[in-house]
Amino acid sequence: MKKYLKFFTIMLAVLAFMMFSLSVNAEVVKWDLPTVWSATNYQSKCLKIFADEVKEATDGQVEIILHYGGALGYKGPEMLSVVRDGLVPIGDILKNAQTGEEKFFGITSLPFLAPGVVELRMLQFFTRPVEDRIAEKHNQKILYVVPWPSRNVYTKKEISTLEDLKGLKIRTVSKEDTDLFTLLGASPIQMPWGEVVTSLATGVIDGVATSSASGVDGKFWEFTGYASRWNWHSSCDMVNVNLDAWNKLSPELQKIIETKARELEPQFWKLAVEENKEKEKILIEKGIKVYDPNPELKKIFAKLSSQIWQDHMNEVPESIKVIEDYLALME
Repeated sequence: MKKYLKFFTIMLAVLAFMMFSLSVNAEVVKWDLPTVWSATNYQSKCLKIFADEVKEATDGQVEIILHYGGALGYKGPEMLSVVRDGLVPIGDILKNAQTGEEKFFGITSLPFLAPGVVELRMLQFFTRPVEDRIAEKHNQKILYVVPWPSRNVYTKKEISTLEDLKGLKIRTVSKEDTDLFTLLGASPIQMPWGEVVTSLATGVIDGVATSSASGVDGKFWEFTGYASRWNWHSSCDMVNVNLDAWNKLSPELQKIIETKARELEPQFWKLAVEENKEKEKILIEKGIKVYDPNPELKKIFAKLSSQIWQDHMNEVPESIKVIEDYLALME
């Protein structure tokens, strides 16, 4: 009996040593993740939660290093190609800023197609399979998405009529944004976030179309006095991983990260809505008048929207069934 006990003890010791050796020798994977947003933006807060949770869940085997505020030099519209080409293994990507690479990503920017978070979530049921295929074509995988739940127009004067918009140089993100403001008589300028505050301060642009969160990040109260809640759409950021980097991970680590992303995504959507309300309060406290567009403008918006939807579907046939299925669900 003592002989077997001694043998069992030795085997346990050998097993413990082997496990210890494996843990010591296990390679730590370090991924640099760039984002154009500041560390205080809720999108960045979501990134931090995700990075911390992944590190803990993988026992430190996967470490995601965050780089805020465009610190690595990459601009928002470049991020799909930056991740595709492996310049970084993982990245935070504003979806509707990638229409130069993939026009389908402009679908969430179609005016008043999905103007709120609930509508955006419903639309995502139909867009996500297509977006997953697009991501794979660009050598990457979508881990999770987080919405921008508001879309304000920040200006130096209140917008009450179409005449107030005439010639106004408004920063936009996507082609669909640009099309809308062009039809309204403004002079839209597509511009990545990193150039916005300087352009606003120097008069290159007169106003900005963006979220409440970004309005606070940019301290727009220093340059504008009004924010109109147009809320013509709700866009998303997606966190994508390069497939070459992804495939270097063991299946066990892949499963852990996928599971963590799936568990956290609903929490991030909730955080987005909460942050939007909080940021709007800050804008008001700082002296910006936040208001809803008048009914006459809303009628004009609705009339022009259908034209932009049709133009998009003509240009991107893949979006036709997606939009039709979504609209049938929302009836």
